[in-house]
Amino acid sequence: MARKNVPLQGLEGDALLDRVPRSGADAERLVRRLEAALLRTEATLASVLDATEDAVCVVDTEERVTAWNRKAEQLWEIKAADILGRNINEFFPNLMVTRVARENREVRGEYHQPLPGTHVLINAVPISAGGAVLGGVSAEKDITEIVHLNRALTKASLEVRQLQEAVQKGGQVAGAFRHLLGHHPRMRDVIALAGRAAPTDATVLIRGESGTGKEILARAVHDAGRRAGKPFIVINCGAIPHDLFESEIFGYEEGAFTGANRKGKPGLLELAEGGTVFLDEIGELPVALQVKLLRVLQDRKFYRVGGYQPVSVDVRVIAATNRQLKNMISSGLFREDLYYRLNVINLEIPPLRERQSDIPELTYHFLQEYGHLYGKEIEEVPPHVMASLISYPWPGNVRELKNTVERLVILTEGNVADTGAIPGYMQDPAGRGPADGGKPAGLHSATERAERETIFQALQEAGGNRTVAAGILNIPRSTLYYKMNRLGLLETKKDRPPD
Repeated sequence: MARKNVPLQGLEGDALLDRVPRSGADAERLVRRLEAALLRTEATLASVLDATEDAVCVVDTEERVTAWNRKAEQLWEIKAADILGRNINEFFPNLMVTRVARENREVRGEYHQPLPGTHVLINAVPISAGGAVLGGVSAEKDITEIVHLNRALTKASLEVRQLQEAVQKGGQVAGAFRHLLGHHPRMRDVIALAGRAAPTDATVLIRGESGTGKEILARAVHDAGRRAGKPFIVINCGAIPHDLFESEIFGYEEGAFTGANRKGKPGLLELAEGGTVFLDEIGELPVALQVKLLRVLQDRKFYRVGGYQPVSVDVRVIAATNRQLKNMISSGLFREDLYYRLNVINLEIPPLRERQSDIPELTYHFLQEYGHLYGKEIEEVPPHVMASLISYPWPGNVRELKNTVERLVILTEGNVADTGAIPGYMQDPAGRGPADGGKPAGLHSATERAERETIFQALQEAGGNRTVAAGILNIPRSTLYYKMNRLGLLETKKDRPPD
């Protein structure tokens, strides 16, 4: 009697052979199904190998190459046709992919130098089935340029330190913008525009994510202008309670309200006389107070709480925000006339993830700063550590990098930065994050980056309101919170866009 067709899923080896009909139409159909399944598997594998940005190599038990993708051809300058079927040891000595197969162990994110002058970070695992090792597979990321950059920066940091010591000995004063580090073109453009605006009294609006250095830039504009040496008063519009805001900014007269100082009290605007007022987080200012601030900008006069005599003030105003004020205007959360009054000179600081070339310079600067503070001298950052720092998206921007370097200095023993001194989710230069559990990045990390950008864009459109953003994304608010938490986008303040 002929056998009936059986599902192929879950069957392999002898178990599958036991189900194969020995003759007849059933055997033919099964062969065709097996051929189709094999073609689909081969096509899927070929597409995966071609899509990844890592150099992938697969070897069998005889250490013959069975797979060699496009990125491997580019990295090693060896065509697949020239290496497939041949022993890998004819081309490279001491390869990780052969070692993991022989020793039946996994390697994750390990620095390796398979050839002189070439540096890679490698993930390699054995290929196993039924308890037997059938070969090995490796995925290698080229970090040769990072290694060379690291060496050049080590030399440059020494020269910079020597130059700084010479400047200090000579009593020379550094420029007002000395704390704004980096040579990325976008950062240089921001500093150049700020330098041109500094000598004037023009109102400046600074935009940028949290941690990018908006207050540092504002203080630099103040120090480079004619008001240098006069007060620089910071008013955090998001930190002062709304019911106290008016009295804190404008001050109050004697007996203005219960509990007021008998002699009255000058406000922060008066304390800034002749200098600069820095209105941080201007997007948090209530609409009712925006009207009064607009009047101050127009007339340079205001009234104390409980007062009837106008107070004249001579101050320069610099405002900053990490919110999209234009979107808030359309939502009725920010006055259009105040926006245009503030937006005379617009300075936008790029996030750290968009100027990755500045990360090594910032890292070495903070290493020197905290090394001096904690009495340590870290002379070298290994290539794989620097690769991790460069690849991480830095949602907290420069502030987060600074905190990470401080941790690195505290936990490192010796003069070489310790890999274990940085958080685990930063240690994979391929882009793994805390939600990956240490697995290879590939399409997973690309998906996370796309998800992060989509959520961030929705929050910008919603003016930072998470409920509105969830509506834009057509997902429940609880789901948005879960995704923001998984991607490291949550802030302590309510309804604020992520860094």
